[in-house]
Amino acid sequence: MLRPFCAVVATLLAAFTAAGAAQPPARPESQQEYWAQVDRKDWSAAIAAAEQLVATARENAKQQPLALADALALLGNANYGAKNYDAAEKAFAEAAQIVELHAGAASPKLLDPLRGLGYTLAAANKHKEAVPPLERALLIDRRSYGLYDIGQQNVLRQLAESLVKTGQTADAERHVNYLMQLGERAYGRRDPRQVPILCYAAAWHADVGDFLGARAIYRHAIMLVEQKLGPNDPTVVEPLRALAGTYTQELYYSTLGFRMQSRERMPTDADGSSSESRAINPKYLNSEGEKALDRAVKILEVQPPTAHDTLVATLIQSGDWYQIKHVPDKALPYYRRALALNATLASTAAATSDAGSTAAAEPAPLSFPVRVYYPAPSHAARGVALPADQVDERFVEVQFTVTDDGEVSDAKITSSNGTAREASDALTAIRAARFRPKFVNGEPVQTTGMTNREVFRTRKEGVEGGR
Repeated sequence: MLRPFCAVVATLLAAFTAAGAAQPPARPESQQEYWAQVDRKDWSAAIAAAEQLVATARENAKQQPLALADALALLGNANYGAKNYDAAEKAFAEAAQIVELHAGAASPKLLDPLRGLGYTLAAANKHKEAVPPLERALLIDRRSYGLYDIGQQNVLRQLAESLVKTGQTADAERHVNYLMQLGERAYGRRDPRQVPILCYAAAWHADVGDFLGARAIYRHAIMLVEQKLGPNDPTVVEPLRALAGTYTQELYYSTLGFRMQSRERMPTDADGSSSESRAINPKYLNSEGEKALDRAVKILEVQPPTAHDTLVATLIQSGDWYQIKHVPDKALPYYRRALALNATLASTAAATSDAGSTAAAEPAPLSFPVRVYYPAPSHAARGVALPADQVDERFVEVQFTVTDDGEVSDAKITSSNGTAREASDALTAIRAARFRPKFVNGEPVQTTGMTNREVFRTRKEGVEGGR
């Protein structure tokens, strides 16, 4: 699923460790080795250090049971960082049990293990199980630190995401709305420090298909920056880019067979499809998004070099906008500018980096084709809402070439167990796709041997349409 730029705020939950979700912990001398490894993100070493802390704490558990709970929470943090979710879940659950036994069911010392447990279960895709410890952590936080403690915002975010995953969108929206109230109470109604929270809330609305609501929140964030910091402050760039992103995201959603302007218009048919609206024509993307990207580029152009990474990304996003609209001549100047600026940044970084650095270099932007528009086959979208145990899956794999202007040519089926109709739909879809082309020596080039595997999900025979 394509997401607006500001949705990177939402994905922060997946990037931070459970330790980072809480208030910065005290670092006793006995934990120095553990925290040194956490700071380096050497999770294996952090786990080993935490296991030693747990072993030592178990020896004194009768006299200091809460010290064992603290050590177990550290072990949970390290395992979370290493994506050892089963081990993390076990450590957090034991820590919570110990705290509850010795400090009470409402103790604020339960916050770290409960939050850690909730984040871990969510990361393991156990969203239904994640909700109770997160809700309990939220209740304890409010009782201990007040209804509008800013420290509860990460719990609110994860609760919203997990509730959506379990089909409880209305409950999730309640937490998102509370999060916005929290930002307003913590910073003030007209304070632009609310912008990251507003961006998260807007991205959430876009992800559930409420594009009108998302755009209203982004516009409010933009207004707050303009009124307090001025129209050209770089803080406005993120909501501007995200506002533009809602239009391309809505375009993608519309190709799935439904144009979601509100959550009430999500697919309601038994097979997950809907005929409420036709797909949006990419040539008619709303000009508000185009103007927002143009403004973001102009603001970034006059910023110091520290903002140039964002300028590169914004130039590429602007190029993608025109590629999607099928105007490659307008996209090309943005791509070329992004390439030139990125080359300058890479040269500067190479000159200032340590000679012995062994960090793996990320692929250069525009060094490979990227799909920016794809009208998903209607038959592929039809079963998207069905549970996995109720569907049969078939596939069609297509090989094709991306031309130097981002179009698709020479598409042919190379492997399939789908029907003739599905094969035809897969070919039609990929031929209508648009790509950001690959660039070599500053110029777009053709790329052969590209592949796309389309999966078609249909209801199993004998499975009832209703629940």
